[in-house]
Amino acid sequence: MGYLIKNWNNIKSSINLSQKVLDRVKPETSLKNRISFAEKKLQLQITRLDETQQKLKQNHDRVFQKIVAAQKTGNEPRAKAYASEVQEIRKVRKVIGEAKLAMEQIKLRLNTVSELGDVVVTLSPCMSLIKGLAPSISGFVPEINTSMSELSSMLGNMISDSSLKTESIMESNQDSADTRAILEEVHAVLEGETKT
Repeated sequence: MGYLIKNWNNIKSSINLSQKVLDRVKPETSLKNRISFAEKKLQLQITRLDETQQKLKQNHDRVFQKIVAAQKTGNEPRAKAYASEVQEIRKVRKVIGEAKLAMEQIKLRLNTVSELGDVVVTLSPCMSLIKGLAPSISGFVPEINTSMSELSSMLGNMISDSSLKTESIMESNQDSADTRAILEEVHAVLEGETKT
């Protein structure tokens, strides 16, 4: 039994070793490619959310017209039921709109990081050249060392400050006030129709 366990552990460790070798031989895709892939996926999700938002808008308009029709016929309970439905549709539209906005912000941030990466890759050789020259020039221009350290600090701060700040998407529910506001909108629409 001990022989079997020992061989089993050797097989497991050889799998891990072979996986390690494969990871070294076959490198991961570049960060730029992964960012580009993430941007494409985000755009797909943004498009889906936009389509959902449009469908909800159409549904909102359709149900709102039913409220108007119920108010015209004097069917107050039906109008209140439809108003509650419109309220729920508005809540969902708001959440979807905020999620879409957050995804657009993330996509923009990824784009910025990608562009910043391109700039860093382009400027990296120049920076190493300048850092190499800084000690020899510092005898003539002493501020060069401090300006180079300030530049490095500034780039580090820029990267750390670029983190996305998240905000709460959900807010408290105000069912009865929202329902009343919807009904007031309907009354305004009805008043506009009767005046024309």
